[in-house]
Amino acid sequence: MFKDNSQLNPKIKNIFFAAFLLSLHVALTAYVNSSLLSLTLSERSVGLLFTLGAAVAVIALLFIPQILRRFGGYNFLIWSVGLNALSLLLLATVENKWIIIPVFIFYETLVYVITFLLDELLQIFSKNHAMGKIRGLYIACYSVAWVVAQIFSGKVLHDFPFSAIYFISFAIMSIFFLTSFFFLRNLPEPKYDRAPLLGSLQRYFRNKNLSRAYKINFILQFFYAFMVIYTPIYLSTHLLFTWSQIGTIFAIMLTPFVFLPFPLGKYSDIVGERSMLMWGFFIASLATLSLFFITQHSVWIWALALFCTRLGAATIEIMSDTYFFKHITKEEDEFIGIYRNTAPVAYILAPLLALAIFAYSPAFNYIYLVLGALMLYGVYIASTIRRADL
Repeated sequence: MFKDNSQLNPKIKNIFFAAFLLSLHVALTAYVNSSLLSLTLSERSVGLLFTLGAAVAVIALLFIPQILRRFGGYNFLIWSVGLNALSLLLLATVENKWIIIPVFIFYETLVYVITFLLDELLQIFSKNHAMGKIRGLYIACYSVAWVVAQIFSGKVLHDFPFSAIYFISFAIMSIFFLTSFFFLRNLPEPKYDRAPLLGSLQRYFRNKNLSRAYKINFILQFFYAFMVIYTPIYLSTHLLFTWSQIGTIFAIMLTPFVFLPFPLGKYSDIVGERSMLMWGFFIASLATLSLFFITQHSVWIWALALFCTRLGAATIEIMSDTYFFKHITKEEDEFIGIYRNTAPVAYILAPLLALAIFAYSPAFNYIYLVLGALMLYGVYIASTIRRADL
């Protein structure tokens, strides 16, 4: 798969496995979180809670470089994974909403932090000329977990309450903790930049390639935020699909993330990312717009339509990550934090926009018209990439 043996560092395999475990637990809970919270909060309040949790995550990601310099990446990873597992155990056992709310915010923040730390570890061992292949395989590894999780979660929720999902996720993160403790120790620590926060932000957004990568990834994460928070509610509450049916729909929906990232990443190492980004946004936009018109209670129609949205999203994700990581060094960890901030920032703004849509539109599915139009804007941003930027 990789002709250069220097790219086969055993630590990379351990990082891939860790990413699989992280993704497996996130995938199990991602499409359940909003429904679990809606048991004690209104649909609109659920969105605001996601916004609050994302705001905390934004702050945390901006200050991670200072924490890394003080404690090191390995120690920070161990603590983050352990606390993540503990928060899942609390979500599985506690029913008081005044406890669930802060624990959920803490949990959501830790997911972003651990994702950042795995990005940082992979960057240490990646080589620029093979960045697309390495990132493509990395995305494929955690995407397999998403497909498996959707099939599994649907069956679990058919017979058990939501808490069962969080117990299973707790067990998965316990395995992640043991894997990190025994197999990710003694990792090399790069000399992290000591640039102040404001200076890092200025340097990042003055770089046209990094600024463009941020915009591209933000639109993608905004798409994910809308889909993760509101599509499960729409399918279960408004179209009356069972959770077993939703699990089947989502499993089919996510398969492009399994088979597309590696070949597209390999392709991008040769020709660059511009054209594939444009096609990805165009496909995602048209497929998302089509969801507005689908009102049938049909598993296969919804599975096919959502599958098409993810054909575009999977293409955008691997191209966006490859484009970004080609333009930074392993010491520029603060740039990874800024880039990954797109996800929590999207989770801040998406529920706020959704509130406005719900206030002025006659039906829930109007969110897909707005989201589809936003994805079209991504086509324009991708078109501004020039050959000299690749």
